[in-house]
Amino acid sequence: MDSILKKKKIVDLDYIGLNVKGEILRNLSSERLVEEGLINKETRMSLNGSVMVDTGIYTGRSPKDKYFVEEELTKDNLWWGEVNQKIDYSVFDELFGLVKNFYNSENSKTYVFDGFGGADKDYRLPIRIIAKRAWQAHFSNNMFVRPTDDELTNFYPEFTIINASDISNTNYLKHKMNSETFIIFNLKEKIAIIGGTEYGEK
Repeated sequence: MDSILKKKKIVDLDYIGLNVKGEILRNLSSERLVEEGLINKETRMSLNGSVMVDTGIYTGRSPKDKYFVEEELTKDNLWWGEVNQKIDYSVFDELFGLVKNFYNSENSKTYVFDGFGGADKDYRLPIRIIAKRAWQAHFSNNMFVRPTDDELTNFYPEFTIINASDISNTNYLKHKMNSETFIIFNLKEKIAIIGGTEYGEK
C-alpha cells in the first residue's frame, strides 16, 4: 500500500514546462477536496451539505472567449466561426508563457486530477487537469472517470488542461480577442489553457 501511495504522489510536469515549487496534491478523494476547498476559503457549505462556489462575473460558459490554435492539424479540419474561433500560435505561446510563469512562481498548493474522458476502455482519453483551486479539481473529479490505483500507477496524460483562473490577458485588444478571459485549445500540442474565469469551464 505504501508503494502505491508514493507512486500516486509522483507527478512529473516537466513535459509542459512546469516546475511547481509548492505541494502537488494528486487525485485526492472527493471528501478531501471538499475539506481543502473549505480550508483554502474557496468554498462554503450550504445548509443541506452542498458545496457552494462564487464564480465571480461568470455564472456560465464564456463561448466568445474560447479559441483553437490554427495550425496544420486544425486549419482544414475545424469548422471555423463563432463557435470555433481561430487564434495564432504566437498568441497561444505568449499566454502559455504567462500560465507557466504563474505556476512556476507560486508557492501555493497545486491540485492535479488524472482520469479519463469516456468510460469505454477502447476509446477513452487519458486526461490531466492542473489547477490552483481545490474545487476545480473536485469539479474535474465529478466530470471525468476516476482511475483505479493500478491505472494511476502507470498513468500518462494524452491531453492536459491547465487552469490559471487567477491570471488574465491584459493585451487582449492587441491579440484581437474578446476579453481578458481565455480558453485556448492547442490540439497539436494536446494542451488547453484557461485564464480569467472562475467558472468550471471544460
